[in-house]
Amino acid sequence: MPASLPVEPVDHKVLDSLRQLQKEQRSDIVQQVITLFFKGAAGLLRDLELGATNHDASLLHQASHALKSVSANVGAIALSSRCKELEAMARSGIVSDAASMVRAILEDYRMAEVLLSDRMQKVA
Repeated sequence: MPASLPVEPVDHKVLDSLRQLQKEQRSDIVQQVITLFFKGAAGLLRDLELGATNHDASLLHQASHALKSVSANVGAIALSSRCKELEAMARSGIVSDAASMVRAILEDYRMAEVLLSDRMQKVA
């Protein structure tokens, strides 16, 4: 039995549970949350790249912590999990390998972005 199964990039159950909060005559809550995620993630990803380039543990910690949370809110669990790893590294001050971790986070983000964009088009 494998040590760990691969994590799905997006847990659609999280978005389905958000759907239950939808009120009639209101704009789609899932679209709103995903749109806010995309807007917030852009700046956080830039901060991660900057932090990795400058070996700035504080910036890496702050940005990875924030991205971990907003990713979980939209069900981007693979991205959230990777951010949690970087957050722990940065908290301990170990940022020598941050650039490769940030590259992996960017890949996870791109995969989540495709899946979430597809989900938005389905509800539009």
